[in-house]
Amino acid sequence: MTNYKNIFGKPVKFLATDPDNTEAEGQIWYNSTAGTFKSIVALEAWSSGAPLILGRTQSGAAGTQTASILFGGGESPGPTTEVQTQEYNGSGWSNGGNMATARRLLMGTGTLTAGLGFGGYGPGYFNNTEEYDGTSWTAGGNLGTARYGSGRGGTQTTGLAFGGLNPGAPPGGNLDSAEEYDGSTWTAGGTMNTARRNFGSDGSQTAALGFGGNDDTATTNVTESYNGSTFTTENSMNTVKQTNGGSGSSASALSFGGFGSGGGPDHLTETENYDGTSWTISPATLAVATRNMGASGSSSTSALSAGGTTPASNNTTATEEYNNSVNVITPGAWASGGNMGTTRFQAAGAGSQTAGLAFGGETSGGDTANTEEYDGSSWSEQNNLPAVTKDHVGFGTQTAGVSCSGAPNTVTYKYDGSSWTSSGSLNTGRTNAAGCGSQTAGVIFGGFPGVTATEEFNGSTWTTNPNAMPESKQNRFGTGTQTAALAAYGGPPFTNTTFEYDGSSWTSGGAGITPRADARGGGTQTDAIAGGGYNPGYLTSVEGYDGTAWSTRPSLSQSHTGGCSGQGAAPASANWISGGNPATNATEEFTGETTALNLKTLTTS
Repeated sequence: MTNYKNIFGKPVKFLATDPDNTEAEGQIWYNSTAGTFKSIVALEAWSSGAPLILGRTQSGAAGTQTASILFGGGESPGPTTEVQTQEYNGSGWSNGGNMATARRLLMGTGTLTAGLGFGGYGPGYFNNTEEYDGTSWTAGGNLGTARYGSGRGGTQTTGLAFGGLNPGAPPGGNLDSAEEYDGSTWTAGGTMNTARRNFGSDGSQTAALGFGGNDDTATTNVTESYNGSTFTTENSMNTVKQTNGGSGSSASALSFGGFGSGGGPDHLTETENYDGTSWTISPATLAVATRNMGASGSSSTSALSAGGTTPASNNTTATEEYNNSVNVITPGAWASGGNMGTTRFQAAGAGSQTAGLAFGGETSGGDTANTEEYDGSSWSEQNNLPAVTKDHVGFGTQTAGVSCSGAPNTVTYKYDGSSWTSSGSLNTGRTNAAGCGSQTAGVIFGGFPGVTATEEFNGSTWTTNPNAMPESKQNRFGTGTQTAALAAYGGPPFTNTTFEYDGSSWTSGGAGITPRADARGGGTQTDAIAGGGYNPGYLTSVEGYDGTAWSTRPSLSQSHTGGCSGQGAAPASANWISGGNPATNATEEFTGETTALNLKTLTTS
């Protein structure tokens, strides 16, 4: 009799708990606790990533899903062309070095630290090449034929360009020629069987694949592979499309999104998989129908789609990640929490996402002393502060919180989970300052009017550190601990400067992306999140800090300016913001990206 052991050479295991590693993929076991048969299977899915800093379409791209660059491009429709580079670290986008030549419809290949951008349109057709080292672009050798919308492949030292458009190429301008790059010079390669432009592509200089595009007369589904000398026509895609994204090689590739034809939709969500022989339509679809996106990944199991045009946007900021793995990836996102009982702004907070504390602030009826506690789902009224206050600093936890400065501007109160008591006064009075730490090891810095003094709290008294902040600013974002604090942003005038404190002195950190005041969030000096703020309108954008640079994070659903948050007690991956301006009592909770094995329970159906 044929059974599981005969087929796989091992019996079905009896396990009390499910395996926690990918080595169990495809195996079947009996979970004796649940009383069910289970397995781990691969899953194909697109998930949302953090938005681009600047919406772009028709950009070049290079790198992997966790280390990518997007460069050039512009807005569509319109003649605009751009030089900006945006870098992706798997969590968010940050600014990179500008290209020397503004252009769109260019192609890119290589990596984040060794990227290659070539060709494009500006107006006019470009043959110039630029090389990226992770910081800046430098000129490379020119293409033999100027072109845009071509295929791409290879690395910075073994690059490939094939097809594309040049108005001097008969009959419709589409090219069938290929060129190969050796790190300094482009030389002629093989000839395509079908001249075309605006098609999906990827691969190496000796194993590239081009699919879809426009062949002078119509949109096509033609696929061609390149082995370093010769192009071979392969089996066609299931759907005709152009301006689609591509990732992989001639042995295994991915096509996603694009522009359809023949009465079909003009923007596609469809994904197709290529196994080296034929294409199949994937169950995974883009969340947003997109064309002209920047595509990177260099793999058929892991890809990135960034920017492009959608039915709702001519230059979207959307980012989507494709994964074909045994893991279920849930992207980071903000979600609504319970509403505070008191609508307030210019308030302060402390604690975690499941044990939060909000106190003081301004309401429509005036300043308040109101205190509320949060249990992760609802807020409850507690004993009030001894006096009304706003524009103050909060830090600590729900059972050991601190409120200091504000109005009056030298006062300190401590919270024990039930009631507030007065503590030692600040040495330098201030409002709109920032601070962080614990009830027995806190720190406050900056503030109005023009304060640079840094003070440390030991649970009863404040001591001024002789090393003041390098810059006088109010309404800063602050998080971390007394010996590893982070200060960022502030205004007016609005700034994006960042400073790091080691318990003794301040040093400059990486600049934020968007200058702002009154942002809220939390985390540590090397893993922080700051959202909302004001400049001069109310913001919903969010940024994260990794100890070196700020990059984008998923946006808030509404602005929170001068609200309450953990300010250090809540980690970046489980943060919260409540209240703020425009006057609200809403709470938003952030959960960072999570990864879990795709465990499936086997049934008879």
